[in-house]
Amino acid sequence: MTNEQNAMVVLTTGKQDRGTRATLALSWACSTLALGRKTSVFLTMDGTVWAMEGAMNGIQVDGFEPLASYLEQFRALGGQVLVCAPCTQYYCSMNGNKTNGHLLDGAELVGLATVVSSLGPNSVVVTF
Repeated sequence: MTNEQNAMVVLTTGKQDRGTRATLALSWACSTLALGRKTSVFLTMDGTVWAMEGAMNGIQVDGFEPLASYLEQFRALGGQVLVCAPCTQYYCSMNGNKTNGHLLDGAELVGLATVVSSLGPNSVVVTF
């Protein structure tokens, strides 16, 4: 475990809400990075669909920038995208979540041990 002040955003929601929770999750993650916290986004369950190339295309919630823009900002600020490896096998292959099968550049397939070991006593975890 680490003693760093870091933040983790856990995103479990896919496209069923038309990107609302994903938009809030990534905007929250960008804010924590801007405030100096090392931040990662962990995509799990239905949220793994956002780790696939093209999944964010055309997704924009009223009052917010396009979802892909938040991802670009997050990555430019040094954020890390972690993707639940077992979940990509199940959730990303379900009807309605069809993708081209290519993981976003820089996204890392991980297991739960990697996620847990990145958290320390000063960590903040938020789930969307």
